[in-house]
Amino acid sequence: MAKGALAIGIGSALLLGGGGTLAVWNQTQAANAGQIQAGDLELTTQPGVWTNAYGTVVDLDPTNTVADYKVVPGDVLTYSQKMNVRLTGDLMQAKLSIQNVPTSTFVAQNVTIDNVVVKDASGANLQNAILKPANSGEVTASAKFTFKQDTDLRSSVTALADFKNISYKLDQQALPAATPTPTTK
Repeated sequence: MAKGALAIGIGSALLLGGGGTLAVWNQTQAANAGQIQAGDLELTTQPGVWTNAYGTVVDLDPTNTVADYKVVPGDVLTYSQKMNVRLTGDLMQAKLSIQNVPTSTFVAQNVTIDNVVVKDASGANLQNAILKPANSGEVTASAKFTFKQDTDLRSSVTALADFKNISYKLDQQALPAATPTPTTK
């Protein structure tokens, strides 16, 4: 009985393994499906510069514990910082936002602190705008600090406005849900 089972097993293996008459055709073709490459999102900054009302660059180095430049009533300081935005990707969408608004110990009625704004080369405000790859390029962040001329007596003496924690964030936006393409019959 063992010899019979062995013979059946060997015969089946020969038939299925190509030793028999079972034959099928096959053919292989390359898919030529291409490659998928990821895009990019990048924000780089250059050092910012503060200037006074006369256009003179002033030292407000954020690593100093006390700023080297001391404002007086009537002084206006303007900040400017160049950045480069790079967005790469067919469906790339991003927002550029400003993090950490300045803080101040000045008496509020004595100063005007304009929030930091970011504009592109054409002057368009980019805050909360949806940016696309076509918006890639140089942008400028700016802010303005005015110590009002009509400040009373010794009000706001030794006060401090702190801009050193401001940062910028370039954040990819989620794509809207795709709508199915109708099929035709």
